[in-house]
Amino acid sequence: MSNRSSTGRTILFVILGLIFGGILGESLGLLFETFGEMAGSKNNPVFSFFMTPFTLDFGFNQGGYKLDLYLIKINFGMGFKFNVVSILGVVASLYIEKWSRGH
Repeated sequence: MSNRSSTGRTILFVILGLIFGGILGESLGLLFETFGEMAGSKNNPVFSFFMTPFTLDFGFNQGGYKLDLYLIKINFGMGFKFNVVSILGVVASLYIEKWSRGH
């Protein structure tokens, strides 16, 4: 396998791991929020562990970078939101990617 396709495959697995891990983390956070409400406290440590995001924003919170050419207005920006389970999803996807290569 060429180095270029290997790099592309690794990037694909990282992105998929972030997506699936983020979805799983949000789902677990909502589940533990419901359990916490039934127990009488919404702010429990397990809920905080799964739902506390680590964010990196490049222009979204400030309204983005704007290019105004009178007829055309373009906003540029990008943001990332990680949680603990999304990081675990990346680790799991990289392990699956390594395992699927056969090395």
